[in-house]
Amino acid sequence: MPEDADSREWRRRRKLASELYRQETVRVVVLGEAPPPERFFYFGDSLFFRYLMRAFVPFVGESFTEDAGRFLSLYRALGGWRTDVCEDPQRASKGGADDVGICLDRFLVRWSRLPFAPEPLVILSPKRLYDKLPNIVKAEVTGMVPPPGQWNAHRVAFLREMERLLRVYVGHETIADAARSVDVEDAVLDFEIARACAEGAEASEILRLITGHPREARLRFVWENNEDET
Repeated sequence: MPEDADSREWRRRRKLASELYRQETVRVVVLGEAPPPERFFYFGDSLFFRYLMRAFVPFVGESFTEDAGRFLSLYRALGGWRTDVCEDPQRASKGGADDVGICLDRFLVRWSRLPFAPEPLVILSPKRLYDKLPNIVKAEVTGMVPPPGQWNAHRVAFLREMERLLRVYVGHETIADAARSVDVEDAVLDFEIARACAEGAEASEILRLITGHPREARLRFVWENNEDET
């Protein structure tokens, strides 16, 4: 996408929403190609987000998976992180894949700064991304799942494979413990900020919402500096 004022503004909003759900230690990371136009995982409105929520139903039931804010708080408590090679939507290359080659250098810097736990669960979606990654990242990949695309078979495969990876490498009890740690009221307040970012709220409204937040200083820094994701 051309680097213009609108692109920079939406990048800033995506980064603030991401920062709300950043964790101190990354135990699970799902890596994709690029965010879809006008949608974003941490806005709680992407197709991938909806299907990742559904993959958690066998572990926490539907109380978390029918509430986007509670699910994002659960994912954070679990040490989950969702990121893409490219920070901005990309023009699809021939065959429909996102063209991520131009993003690899910046991505590697961000990837190297993630506070990984020992032996994290690293999941790629889509699988075709594997061949585009440098060997240093390939070596860390635990599993790959097809994206929940337009065909039902793809969505069924996504749910099956994602649930299997979570069950084997994270475990039912660990996910349940993370769910029990979520404060419902805090989850509502965090998601209010994320949705304000998604809906194009005025900067003054976003600053009002983050005032008094436990991580207000960090959130203000990200909002005001539009820094690179780390």
